[in-house]
Amino acid sequence: MGLPGQFSSTSRAFSQLTRQRLTLIAKNAKELTRRPLLLSVALLTVAVVALGGATLAGAFSSEGVPGLLGAGTHKVVPPVAFAFSPANKAGKIRLDAHAKVLASGGNLSSVRLAGPDGVAVTGAYNQPRTGWTSIAPLAPATRYKLAVVGTNSAGVATRQVSSFTTLRPAAQLGTAIMPLDGERVGVGMPIGIFFSQPVANRAAIEKRLKVTSTPKVVGAWHWFNDKEIHYRPKDYWPSGTKVSLRVPLKGVDAGAGVWGVRDRTIGFTIGARHISVVNVNSHNMKVTSDGQTLQNFPMSAGRPKFPTTNGIHFTLEKAKTVVMDSQTVGIPRNSPDGYFETVHWNVRISTTGEFVHAAPWSVGAQGSSNVSHGCVNLSVANATWFYNFSQRGDIVQVVGSPKQNNGWALGTVDWNLPWSQWLQGSALQ
Repeated sequence: MGLPGQFSSTSRAFSQLTRQRLTLIAKNAKELTRRPLLLSVALLTVAVVALGGATLAGAFSSEGVPGLLGAGTHKVVPPVAFAFSPANKAGKIRLDAHAKVLASGGNLSSVRLAGPDGVAVTGAYNQPRTGWTSIAPLAPATRYKLAVVGTNSAGVATRQVSSFTTLRPAAQLGTAIMPLDGERVGVGMPIGIFFSQPVANRAAIEKRLKVTSTPKVVGAWHWFNDKEIHYRPKDYWPSGTKVSLRVPLKGVDAGAGVWGVRDRTIGFTIGARHISVVNVNSHNMKVTSDGQTLQNFPMSAGRPKFPTTNGIHFTLEKAKTVVMDSQTVGIPRNSPDGYFETVHWNVRISTTGEFVHAAPWSVGAQGSSNVSHGCVNLSVANATWFYNFSQRGDIVQVVGSPKQNNGWALGTVDWNLPWSQWLQGSALQ
């Protein structure tokens, strides 16, 4: 059939060719011994050629010499991938949103969130450092950039930037606060917060308000309307108490498109325990400080037609001179009961027009009858003394008057509500 013979002749030819190549290798080796470096390269080259195709493949197999050419051993590590929230170029993001970034295939080397002012927003990494979340609230109508650097297991860094824009509120929630920061006030001073916009989400706002004091007291918030909330202790503040109020409203949704955009903190101190009792029947005003009686003044309270409001008042403000106009309380100036008078040494005890003030025109009635339009009339000397003695938040309690508190006037409303009723005014009940 011819195959064995053909194979035999082929083998003889291959053997003869191999002997010729080996002779050539030996000859060249003798020549190259005088050039060692070239000898190494030449021998390697010739040996490879001499081994033939099948032998060459075996010599450079990844199994025979692992990793010699990198075949089958080099693994490409993909770069870190990032997921952003809010998504890149998102708009109308809520001010209470938390920006987040998650890394897959590696760890976060750095994260920086900042607005146009360049001020970084506070945030925190998770424990494996594969995630980051912002903590601080966001500013309104602001474009933020989130710059991230991540590193994969091979140490290769990847950088990426995302951006988003926050919403523009329909209105911003501002606050006016009573008392003032650093003020020393009386034991009856409530904390009052007066909002610039109606608050639809009262619970969200009240939840953020924090009152702390040394010593600690039991106290609570009470809403009077959607723009006014007060805080008072169950009983009068102890003298010497240091009080701090935090109003962290930045990024708080007050409802109906209104957002808080500013945080505030105030501190105040409680002064001496000033309590004055006005007895409309005995026409006397007793003034005490820390339980000690300092003065007993003859006075004249509101006449039967215009009685002074009964109950507990606290002093709202002092003014050396006030122009009192009966029109402001609904009494025409030109009526028999009208007045338009410059009055001195005034201590306001309600927003309904009630003061303790100097009234030289009624000195003859002071101590014997009630002739005023609702104010507490004193002589000039006594009114001057009381003016200098008084501090905002002092207690002035009126007893014996037929006019009961209507529950709304600032200065009379806070301490005339029973504690159980006061607690019902909280949005967190």
